Amino acid sequence: MTDALRHFIETYYIHPITYDTGYNPVNTVTWALVLVLCVFLTLKLLKKLDVKIDHRFIAAVSPYIIVGASLRVMEDAELFAPPLSYLLITPLISFLIFFCCLAILILSVRLSRIRNYDYTRVFGLTGVLWSIANLTILLVKETVILPWVLFAVVGIAGVLVSVIYAIAAKFGIHFLLDKLNVAVLAAHLLDASSSYIGIDMLGYSGKHVIEGFIVKYTGTAAGMFPLKLGVLVPILYVLDTQFTGDEEIELKNLVLLTLIVIGLAPAVRNTLRMFLGV
Repeated sequence: MTDALRHFIETYYIHPITYDTGYNPVNTVTWALVLVLCVFLTLKLLKKLDVKIDHRFIAAVSPYIIVGASLRVMEDAELFAPPLSYLLITPLISFLIFFCCLAILILSVRLSRIRNYDYTRVFGLTGVLWSIANLTILLVKETVILPWVLFAVVGIAGVLVSVIYAIAAKFGIHFLLDKLNVAVLAAHLLDASSSYIGIDMLGYSGKHVIEGFIVKYTGTAAGMFPLKLGVLVPILYVLDTQFTGDEEIELKNLVLLTLIVIGLAPAVRNTLRMFLGV
């Protein structure tokens, strides 16, 4: 029993980190459940800190998504050696960035009470400076190989978001005109765009279970586009129509922030990897 349990844990949880082999059905379900738990715990923690989960807070968190993605690319580029590199592999890097963000946020909130300033500005500015530092290190250590990738990823996602927004405006689909909902769609379409270019055009392989399933049975990563929209649009509709109370709005905003992170983090990582030829 003990050997079987150890083998199970090593196969499905430890080896995907130490060998960076990506996701499997078991750890995918596990991390999804952990994510749901973390969302509710984070909501309680932010309320205890008296942090309002609004557009300003989400904007302040956004630079840390680039921080995490750029650190992940540093690991891809082998700028760090084990065991430090293990901390920069999913899901450990998610916990690392979360606790770093939390520490910076707590410090910003406490300083704001002493100095009487807006903590979101300090919190957000710290993330911006950190992300700039990471990107600078990558550009110094690595060479830009495929500059067109950046324009292609942003261009494809931008066109699709614009089309969706135009259709929503024409037919009065108001929940698809909301800024945060548009940000969620943009983040995930950037992810789908980066996956399509990387897998179909440049020979990269996907590490996510669903992504691998789509590529295996359709022969292309383009299926990520309808999949993303097919899942996200109903979720955004439910959030917009059912979460309307004051407390529910903060939970909705936190869920939207989580969705942005889930989409934008791999999009930035994928794009940086291809941009630098890592």
